[in-house]
Amino acid sequence: MDVAGRCRVLGLGLGAGLGFALTRTYLFDFAPVVLALCLSIGVLAGQAVSRRPSAERRAATLRPRRIRDYLPVAPVVVSLALTVGLAGMSWWFRTPDHPDHQVRYYGTAAPVTLVASWATLGVTAVLALLAVWTVVRSPQADETWRRTTVNHLVHAYAALTATIFTGATFWYADAQMDWRGGGSPVWGVVLSLSAGLGLAAIAYYAWPGSGSDRVAEAAYP
Repeated sequence: MDVAGRCRVLGLGLGAGLGFALTRTYLFDFAPVVLALCLSIGVLAGQAVSRRPSAERRAATLRPRRIRDYLPVAPVVVSLALTVGLAGMSWWFRTPDHPDHQVRYYGTAAPVTLVASWATLGVTAVLALLAVWTVVRSPQADETWRRTTVNHLVHAYAALTATIFTGATFWYADAQMDWRGGGSPVWGVVLSLSAGLGLAAIAYYAWPGSGSDRVAEAAYP
């Protein structure tokens, strides 16, 4: 397990905890933002303290380095699949009430949307792509460091997407379990199982020992 992986997990864990706390307050919309910020800080801290490759002779090449040659396919596909799943779920089902106790005490709940979640995913995707482009085009880095760093960045984004997807899906599942309120327990079970898949994606792409960390360990034993 490398340091970058541990920092990634710590950032994701702190962000998830703070984000959950915010969903129970009027600051609901800031939950995904705080999650992304904590994870980003963890990723940056991990890269800052990770061991860098030792100096070695590099051979010049005229072949241009392309981003698609460095991007790992699996986490990109998983991120896209979870994003599509989140979009489909938010389109098909009614958005649940604010997940606090406003209805119990006031009879109504403040309207909520997933706009903040979409904005967070979009902005983070753009920033991650810019970071990947910078790493790939860096003339001062060796090939192993480029691939390892790109893997860390893409895996971190996949973990972020999986966390937002999982939280939102459990929220929708809980609302669907309320059959007296017009929900469907069958859909509630389906959504709960889908959220379980999201948890599996979080465990794989965030936990030290995942694909990106194995690349780092092989490169810098």
